[in-house]
Amino acid sequence: MEPDRLDPRLRLVVQAVENPDERLLVLLFVKKAEPVDDLAEMLGSPRADVLGILGRLAQSRLVAHHRPEEGGPIHWFATAEGKARGEQAYRATAARVVAEAKAASAAVAEPDPAEEPKPAAPDHERVKSRRRVSIDQNERGGFSWDT
Repeated sequence: MEPDRLDPRLRLVVQAVENPDERLLVLLFVKKAEPVDDLAEMLGSPRADVLGILGRLAQSRLVAHHRPEEGGPIHWFATAEGKARGEQAYRATAARVVAEAKAASAAVAEPDPAEEPKPAAPDHERVKSRRRVSIDQNERGGFSWDT
C-alpha cells in the first residue's frame, strides 16, 4: 500500500475540516468506495474511530457498504445524500483554505517601502544562450549571398 495515497492539496482540505464525520464524508466524496483500513490510513485516525464514525453515518443513511464478490474487505461509500453533504463540506472548506492561503501570501508578498525594486536586467544579461542558425534557414525569399 502506498504511504500517502492522498494528493497534498486534497490532504490540506481534508485536514481543514473540523468535524470528523464531515471529514469522512469529504474523503468518501472524493475517493468513492474504500475499505475501513484504507480510510483509517488516509484520515490518520485509529480504525476503531473510523468504524464508529461509519456507524453513525450509516444510521443517518449518509454512507452504505458492499462486499465485493471476490470476498475481499467491505467497501464503504457515500449515498446520494452523503455525497451532497460531502461535496458541500469539500467546497466550503476548499474555499476557506484558498482564502486563508491568499491572505497569508498577500501579507508576505507586500514589500517594505524602504526596499526599492531592482530594475530588470538588460537583455544581454538575461539571455543565457542564443541559438545559432545557418543563413539558409534565415533567408526564405530565395536571396543568395553568391552573386
